[in-house]
Amino acid sequence: MRFLLLLGVLLFVLPASAQDRADLRRVVLVNGDVYVGTVADEEADPVVVVTTDGIERQFRREQVALVAPLIRGRFYRTDPVKTRLFFSPTARTLGGGEFRGDLAYVFPSVTAGLSARVDLLGSGFVTFGDGALATPLVGLKGQVYDGESAKVALGTSALFTFGGEIDGLNGGFVAVPYGVATLGDETRAVSFGVGGILGGSLGTGDVEIADGVIVGFGAETQLNNGVKLFVESLLGLSAGDDGLLILPGVRFFGNRFAFDLIGFIATDFHTVVGFAPIGARVSYSF
Repeated sequence: MRFLLLLGVLLFVLPASAQDRADLRRVVLVNGDVYVGTVADEEADPVVVVTTDGIERQFRREQVALVAPLIRGRFYRTDPVKTRLFFSPTARTLGGGEFRGDLAYVFPSVTAGLSARVDLLGSGFVTFGDGALATPLVGLKGQVYDGESAKVALGTSALFTFGGEIDGLNGGFVAVPYGVATLGDETRAVSFGVGGILGGSLGTGDVEIADGVIVGFGAETQLNNGVKLFVESLLGLSAGDDGLLILPGVRFFGNRFAFDLIGFIATDFHTVVGFAPIGARVSYSF
């Protein structure tokens, strides 16, 4: 555990070697193309960029997805899955009008940017046993602070159950309200979060709050324009039982596509109660 925390700190404080070139901008088009150069007026229509090779290019405002400074004085292709690590959310949001589809094992999900600061996630699955059991998952995250090197968001994820013949499952829900802060830029950052657990019945309206909290920590560092390393940990604290889930991983990505490889280690602080050497998740932004 201490080693992984130290690794996370080291990933965050790796020195940057690029010189500051504050006048340069990266102009990202809707089709994924990226141009680096100077932009006289970022709000103009068309957007005029003089690239580093001296060529002037013009783009209609509807063609432009993003105009932003370089990161630590150099160009990076940024992670299209910046809103989460593997399971845990960061305080970043997807962006208004953006969509992303994910497939973790066989479980699909879709995330939509309702605005620049609000994301909506939809997922779930159907199982067949003692009757069909539908379990939709809905997540909502809103960014409450957006600074240059710090962001803060509040959100909740809720799992619902409908159908089936298993006592206690039909018409129930479990929700995890949380807060998360991300410190750093899009290529090198740490995230801290804390959440609670509550559940109940949709039929009776009864709600119970679990005796415990979930504490999360994550660190990420981008090695180049297509590879990012990250480590994620989730600590469950309660009066009766505690446990820790550690997920070190690597993300390979392009402008819109990403593929995660992740390891799983679970412990109750006495023994390792679960271990998986590798898992996978595929993401595509559109």
